[in-house]
Amino acid sequence: MVQESGVRAWRHPWAAVAVASVGALLVAVVILWVPSMHAALVRWPPVLVALVDLLLLSAPLIGAVVVAVRVSGDRFAAAVGLRGFSWTDVVAGLGVGLVARGLVELVAPTLGGVGWDESGAMAAAIVALAGAVLVTPLIEECFFRGLLQRALGDALGGAGAAVAGTVAVLVSTAVFTGLHALAAGEFVPVGLLLGTAVVGLGCGVLTLLTGRLAGALIAHVVFNAIGAALLVW
Repeated sequence: MVQESGVRAWRHPWAAVAVASVGALLVAVVILWVPSMHAALVRWPPVLVALVDLLLLSAPLIGAVVVAVRVSGDRFAAAVGLRGFSWTDVVAGLGVGLVARGLVELVAPTLGGVGWDESGAMAAAIVALAGAVLVTPLIEECFFRGLLQRALGDALGGAGAAVAGTVAVLVSTAVFTGLHALAAGEFVPVGLLLGTAVVGLGCGVLTLLTGRLAGALIAHVVFNAIGAALLVW
């Protein structure tokens, strides 16, 4: 993303985009491999399988951001947009998160379905829900909006700020939605598809308008937190 001052967030944006592309591809490979891994770990406690899932799906995203920062020669916080915070980020993030969740619940209401019948299942559910609320939003926002969107916006800056920003938001949202759909398997729930698309667009626009990741991070946490609460209600 090109800042108002004309200073790029990423010093070598195309290199950062290339690293992001590899990271997204690795996540897709991991997603396709997860069913086979589950079959191999069938005797493992469910909580350990849940932890392995979280680690394996997060590692390529974290790795891509770290590698991109090193390759581009930038500072992490400045490059991905974690530097700076305003109270408007809280208001905007809450608004986007609530609107996104409201739209999803209108189309495909979330029904409680978390199993609490045995201690192993309960521990695994807690890990999965905690990861979705506390870990995944930070990692995904750093990758999809902080790395992919901001770097692509910088790379396309010659086309004009409006065009570059719009394309970057749409591409990051498409990749974000596509990977979530791939993880859902053969039958993708309407709620999941709509939710990821709306969250992706909302977080992308917040990042584009503010130049910061704070609002997008808050929106993502709010969206996932409400969804997790509805699952256990």
